Amino acid sequence: MMCPVTTPDATDDPPPAPTVGDGGRAPVGDPAEAPVVPVLLGAAVISCGVGLIFPLLAEFQDTFGFSTAGLGLISAATFVASLVAGLLLAGLADRGHARALLVVGLVGTAGSLVWFSLGTELWQFVAARGLEGLAAGVFIPAARKVVTAGDPLGAGRRLGLLTSAELAGFMLGPVAGAALSGLGLQVPFVAVGAVAIALAVVLGTVRLPELATATERRSALESFQLLRRRRVAGAALLSLALFLPVGIYDAMWSRYLTDRGASTFLIGLGLSLYAVPVIVFAPWGGRLADRYGAVRVATFALCAVVPLTMGYGLLTVPVLITALAVVEGVPQAIANPAVQAAMLDACEADEVAAGQGLAYSVNQIGAGGAALLGPLVYSATGAEVLFVGVGVLMTLVFAAGAWLSRRVVP
Repeated sequence: MMCPVTTPDATDDPPPAPTVGDGGRAPVGDPAEAPVVPVLLGAAVISCGVGLIFPLLAEFQDTFGFSTAGLGLISAATFVASLVAGLLLAGLADRGHARALLVVGLVGTAGSLVWFSLGTELWQFVAARGLEGLAAGVFIPAARKVVTAGDPLGAGRRLGLLTSAELAGFMLGPVAGAALSGLGLQVPFVAVGAVAIALAVVLGTVRLPELATATERRSALESFQLLRRRRVAGAALLSLALFLPVGIYDAMWSRYLTDRGASTFLIGLGLSLYAVPVIVFAPWGGRLADRYGAVRVATFALCAVVPLTMGYGLLTVPVLITALAVVEGVPQAIANPAVQAAMLDACEADEVAAGQGLAYSVNQIGAGGAALLGPLVYSATGAEVLFVGVGVLMTLVFAAGAWLSRRVVP
């Protein structure tokens, strides 16, 4: 597969503003001094709530008797709700409401987990996951704005730290879900929900970095309108390519490995092991993006992710599938902060949350569609067609994103 070497286009869009902070003043000091640790912990808890459900979905299905297509509906609800939040609400962080979005995101996560734990019918599980999607959709773009404030030259590294925090939470989620479920299916959800409420209280009072704030009134669809700029569209497509298989994993990972003969413990362990290289290498991947260019690094990393994704359809032994997931985690770790940094580079300082909300929403379109269609394709054709097909689609999408992000020579 030919992988183009690209750099962000500097001809059709204005360069991102060199300073951030109220009134254009950039906070001073080492990036590590920025009080963003509670934000990182909040991202970890939200991801923990997402990962909590993965190893338990098949058990919920068997207990409450909904169809395999119902798995797709449960997963797709999260992505659709996150899409709405990213397009309509993320831009509020650019207008001075970042703290409110962070708090609402954590409270919404807690409510969704408790609701899911009390559900007995398919519509209740779907609605609870929808609320979880809304919560994540307002929290994550605001968190990306907060953690990158004041350090434009090291933004990739900071985004890598945020990615590590998210994946650390995701790694803990399946293990906690599998371990605590022995006390009852409801226990893991209530426990993580309580932690989310505690962090919401902390973020409601802790000092946050100064943030660039938009002065003019903007449309609620500001995130969507950013797609008119070519570099923004290219960054959105690169992000979409990376997240297309996430919907497959969300809806099908538990069912897929159960059908291959894996135990609930191995399913949870495999999801956690997948996150390990991302936690370790994501900050390094962010530094690569800072040094060599976000689009270039994202493109090369995606060239490795695509064939590894296709490989899942060719394996039948659960241990080998788990090992492949660990290998895939390395280029994922590099690509994840790089695609976020590509969007950051394409936006002005007072558009950061809107741009990240756009990327997040585009991800939900792809992942939600994959979550909805994946179980149907799996049931009709098997794992080979499912994973190879999503790999081909990823290739087409990221090639288009790299082309839109290329440097135009006059």
